[in-house]
Amino acid sequence: MHAAQETDTRQNDQVDGGASERLLRNTLRVNALSSASTGLFGLVFAGTAGDLIGVDQEWLIRVIGGGLVLFAAAVLLLSRADRPTLIAGTPGISLGDFGWVVASAVVIGLGWLSTRGAVIMGLIAAGVFGFGLVQTLARRRL
Repeated sequence: MHAAQETDTRQNDQVDGGASERLLRNTLRVNALSSASTGLFGLVFAGTAGDLIGVDQEWLIRVIGGGLVLFAAAVLLLSRADRPTLIAGTPGISLGDFGWVVASAVVIGLGWLSTRGAVIMGLIAAGVFGFGLVQTLARRRL
């Protein structure tokens, strides 16, 4: 490879890496916002959330809501971390997202939710899957 081609390749890698890092950080921030808002809704409006999805156990909704708020804080902190920490920490966040998707599928499959609840949880799980996928792909490009 000629010196000019090597320089172009390095510059392209830096540009692509910068775009991937921005995409990853922004996806993590939206993930954190989504998790925090869903978690806070569950904490503050557990009865309403239960009515929406067909679950009578407000305590369970509050526990899950609290867990989502803690998850959101971790995701937000990671989105602001230095690049090595960002790269090292992202797989754990994506694993948490994919775990949410699997748990949602199990809960829906077992019929623990109302029909409306299954639709709501399915839509949430689709969004969470999207976060995990984009995070995984963007991280691989770094």
